[in-house]
Amino acid sequence: MLLYKRILFGVAKLLCRPDEKTVVFESFQGRSFTCNPKGIYEAMKKDPTYKDFRFIWVFRDLEKGKNLIKDDTVSLVKFESPSYYKALAGAKYWIFNSNPRTFVKPGKKQVFVQTWHGTPLKKIGCDVEHAGNAVTKLSEISKIYHREAAKISYMISPSAYCTDKLISAFALKTVGKENRVLEIGYPRNDSLFQRTEDEIRKIKEQLNIPRDKKVLLYAPTFRDNKHSQRSGFSVEQGIDFQSFRDALGEDYIVLFRAHYFIAKRLNLKAFEGFVYDVSDVNDINELYLVSDLLVTDYSSVFFDYANLRRPMFFLVYDYQEYKNQVRDLYFDLQELPGPIVETQQALVREIQNYRPEEWTEKYEAFHEKYNPLDGPDCGKKAADCIVKKRKI
Repeated sequence: MLLYKRILFGVAKLLCRPDEKTVVFESFQGRSFTCNPKGIYEAMKKDPTYKDFRFIWVFRDLEKGKNLIKDDTVSLVKFESPSYYKALAGAKYWIFNSNPRTFVKPGKKQVFVQTWHGTPLKKIGCDVEHAGNAVTKLSEISKIYHREAAKISYMISPSAYCTDKLISAFALKTVGKENRVLEIGYPRNDSLFQRTEDEIRKIKEQLNIPRDKKVLLYAPTFRDNKHSQRSGFSVEQGIDFQSFRDALGEDYIVLFRAHYFIAKRLNLKAFEGFVYDVSDVNDINELYLVSDLLVTDYSSVFFDYANLRRPMFFLVYDYQEYKNQVRDLYFDLQELPGPIVETQQALVREIQNYRPEEWTEKYEAFHEKYNPLDGPDCGKKAADCIVKKRKI
């Protein structure tokens, strides 16, 4: 099957020439319409400069894509179909947020924008030192990211910190591309600054969120070491929802966002009315906007959520294992602008006793270091740099 796909792409490159005004967007390998590719796409759609451009979106499920985009002027192609490879061969610009297949390489006249999908806390790419990934060997991870670096025309970063980590993780210096990181803010967060209160109210209605409850968003990271050949990745909730409801159910409801590798295997029927499975919500920014507080661990979601200046709590029940055996982290957790706990009981206490004024100073220091460039127009800045070649 892989050989067949290679042949498809090879034939497409022979038959097609890149069109200067065609852009292909792909988010999480065709799984969604979200993240930095969406932010750049929406900015380009609004800008008259790009009115003559052709936009192509990649989806695994074309019906899902039609329902999400709802724009007949946008072309949709199925991930890894013949049309997909033809679209790649015929587009000047590729805007992806994750690594494509090894053999999917842009030509000399094409521009490949690897936007990535979040500011990293846990180590990624060539910086990973522990063999904790159950799917990919440590030696292979380094090879993957070195190969990826050779393809990249641009990357996108929201801070000097993130720029440094992307250069290191993708080994950009080894191919002379350390200056290809556009430090302009994350387009994925534009909507956090653009949405109106009326739009937020409509999202709550769509999710059937009760108006008389506070909304707690629980978005733990994906644990890539929890895997077996027989059952795949294990479902680790990290929270005992029964006791969580006993403690907080009177005042709160929980939006539970699980990684797509395990989302389909969740069974939350016993907690109906308290825990809402929002793993299938296309754009996590909508969940940020309707929530009053965030509970996470090592996931990069808290960097984005910090733009809202709302309370954040960090449940790191497996901290020593994760740090020393799985992925390790880029910085000390003490920098995080919220309570750090190792047990659910401690988490409940911190939520019940939280005082925002106690975290103001740490919050501002965190934001200044990790999100100083995020705002309402990072998508436009990215498009201008990529297409118009404007300097930052």
